[in-house]
Amino acid sequence: MKRMLSVIAVVMLALILSVPVFAAQKPIDVFINGTKVSFNTGAPYLEKDSVLVPFRAVFEKLGLQVLWNAKTGTVTGTGSGLKIQLKIGSNRATVNGIVKKLSAAPLTSAGTTYIPLRFIGEATGGTVLWEPAARSVRITTAPSKAADEAEITVMFNNMIKYMNEENALGMNSIIDPESYFSEYVSSLESTFATFDIKNILNNLNIISIEGDEAIVTTSESSLRISGPYIPDEEYKYIYTLIRKDNSWKISEVQEQESTILLSYTQALKPADAPQQDTTSINNTLSSYYKALNDENLNEVLATMASVGEEEDAQLSSDFEQYFSNNNVRYTPGISNIFYMNGNEAAVYTEHKMKEAKETDTYEQGIIFVFSKS
Repeated sequence: MKRMLSVIAVVMLALILSVPVFAAQKPIDVFINGTKVSFNTGAPYLEKDSVLVPFRAVFEKLGLQVLWNAKTGTVTGTGSGLKIQLKIGSNRATVNGIVKKLSAAPLTSAGTTYIPLRFIGEATGGTVLWEPAARSVRITTAPSKAADEAEITVMFNNMIKYMNEENALGMNSIIDPESYFSEYVSSLESTFATFDIKNILNNLNIISIEGDEAIVTTSESSLRISGPYIPDEEYKYIYTLIRKDNSWKISEVQEQESTILLSYTQALKPADAPQQDTTSINNTLSSYYKALNDENLNEVLATMASVGEEEDAQLSSDFEQYFSNNNVRYTPGISNIFYMNGNEAAVYTEHKMKEAKETDTYEQGIIFVFSKS
């Protein structure tokens, strides 16, 4: 009996001695971008070289929206362009629909669902570091671009607002002064004085943000309200933005495409034009096409209104180069005055074009704007 009691005492002593060693083990801490994560339910623990954590606190700290489906035992986290799904008891997860293998399956204990931390950290684009001595996990994620995207969106909305308010100073505030585009802004005062245009931002797509540079594509519409006639148009642009003094500014603009917003029915609907003006316009069109076919530069320019010495010189140079590089025959087709307002008219004309050395004929519709002086 004495021997048995002594054995029991030894066993009890061993158990007593072992408890402090287990209890003294430091809890696992989780840091995301330097901030410690607090877990209201459950605590992180190490299981076969995998740290498992209560999912909700980590998902929310990483900026993910959380969905828990108790019926299927599925955890879903969604963010900007990201969807992660894990299922209790399965060592397979999906990231944007792509199946990934897990180091440990998610599980539920005491009403709390645990997931492998490293997988979530890396799936959200972060780097994960396990520090065994400190018993801590550090996740570092790339800086969020949400703030930049919001600021860029506000800048483009302001751009449209400034254009519609004819606010040249406002436009100047969002342009890089070292950009060639600033020259365009410097001419806005005269543009605003001449035209009354409603501008619309149809679509904005932020293609990339890398450091202090961003690429943005837009679809914009320009609708004439009053002033000299110009057709309504839709434009597609590529903008290059740079960050200066903590603000995004337009550095470069490239027009990719433009579409005149005039239907064929509208183009062929006659305006109320005096016969004398109609005859004069038709005669000018005939002279223009004859001069084109004769490659007579002076006669072509004689049919056109002067818009300034520099612009006239550039137009002359363009036609001279065109005649030098091409041998095209034009055959005028239908024409219609679809807009008439005092001394100004807009005419839709169709013509056929044929290069001398080719057999194919091309048809083209074009809008001419006439002014009477």
